[in-house]
Parts: sequence; C-alpha cells; structure tokens
Amino acid sequence: MPKIFIMKHFISLSLFVFLLFGCSDDDNNYHEYHLEYVSVISADLPDEFIYGCSYRINVTIELPNSCYFYYDQYDYFYEGTSRLIYPIGHVDDGVTCTPNITETTFSIPVQALQQEPYIFKFYQGEDADGQDMFLTIEVPVI
Repeated sequence: MPKIFIMKHFISLSLFVFLLFGCSDDDNNYHEYHLEYVSVISADLPDEFIYGCSYRINVTIELPNSCYFYYDQYDYFYEGTSRLIYPIGHVDDGVTCTPNITETTFSIPVQALQQEPYIFKFYQGEDADGQDMFLTIEVPVI
C-alpha cells in the first residue's frame, strides 16, 4: 500500500477518535463563575527605572473569601504616562463560600521605554459613588 494512502487513513482515524472522546459533555466539575476586579493591597516597585531596562513588579492582592481564585489575569491599560492595573479574580457562583480573606502575589513585566516618569495606578475597589480608587505610585526614569 502506498504511504500516502496509509497516512490519510491514519489522519482520518485520529480525527474520528479525537471527536468521539475529546468533546465530551460529561464534565462533572463544571460550575458557574464570573470574573471581577479584585483589590490591590500593595505593589513593590523600584525607586527609579533605568531607561531601556526590564523589571518585574510584584503586586499583592486580596481575595475576600474562599470563592475567589486568582489565575494571573489582569487588565493593563495605557493612559498617557500612566499604567492602570486591574487584577481579575475568578469567582465561583452557586457554591458555599467561607469568609477567609487570603492574599496572593503576582508579577508584571515592565520595560522602561519612556523618558517621562511612569505613574502606576493599581485598582483598590470603588468608592461610595462607584468611582474606581487606586494605589498610585510614580517611578522616575533615569
């Protein structure tokens, strides 16, 4: 038999097996969840950046109960020389939560590519009027 004929049948059989077993609806671990921004407690930044150098910023967040999980997701927005950082928590819905507050730390890579000071704004929740509050830290570039 020619090798091409055998390869075509092997590929077809592999695709059939994948479709048969790889796309099962029988996921007993499925549950409802939503994503929401979580509060930053602190951020560890250098006193200054050296232009052209790369850094890792360590950010500590608070997870308010046992239904919150953090999987290294965050929104990072540019606003002029400012950087707005919003950590994203995964929140399980429809399950019983315990009120234990936990902290976790993640890091953000930053490369100093501007001459102006960087202004980092780390999300800390909303005020009584629903406006975002931030931990603001300015880092000069030399």
